[in-house]
Amino acid sequence: MDGEDYDLEDDVIDTHIAHCEKCKAFQERAAKLTFALAPQTPLEPSRELAENILAQVEPEWRRVSGGRLASLAGARVALVVLAITFVIWAVTLIIASGPFTGVAEGGAMLNPDSNPVEAEHLIEAAALRLGLAGGMFFSAWRPNLIGGLLPVVGTAFFFLTGFAMRDIALDTLSTSQVYTLCGLGIALAVMVWTWLADRGYFIRHMWKNLSADPY
Repeated sequence: MDGEDYDLEDDVIDTHIAHCEKCKAFQERAAKLTFALAPQTPLEPSRELAENILAQVEPEWRRVSGGRLASLAGARVALVVLAITFVIWAVTLIIASGPFTGVAEGGAMLNPDSNPVEAEHLIEAAALRLGLAGGMFFSAWRPNLIGGLLPVVGTAFFFLTGFAMRDIALDTLSTSQVYTLCGLGIALAVMVWTWLADRGYFIRHMWKNLSADPY
């Protein structure tokens, strides 16, 4: 009845069942069970059911996808604006380092107020801001790669935050430190926003798997 291969002839099996009440009863019970489990009509997917499911799922998918794309577009624009701001900030620092540059001619300093150490610090700060600006421009172009820049900006922000807490306790916090922390904090926030907008579906899916919540 189940279509399994067997070595006996059908006549031998039929003859045995005809003379064995136990096997005949088993055959009748198996036949009833097979008939009860077998579908009476072929099971085919309902076209109306599929259309109803798609009609309910598609608007929600479009809403979620549209919201994610709009958020990603806003984050990329914010990255570009922030990168331009960092470039301007870097140029300002480079200009500010001019009066501190020590220039000697014939062994005499042309600028008595020169401070090569201060100039070096300003140039290094400008280089850091130009590097961050370049990273943000690249992240706005390829937001799927922003995860590689996040640890760099995050480490710089939290490292400087630690020193700022020390300077607050000693009452030596300077205005330039506040500006630097604010700039790095905003940059980090916008980068996280961009990363979440780009990888939002993956993160939600991962969270559902971890929380065993299918909805």
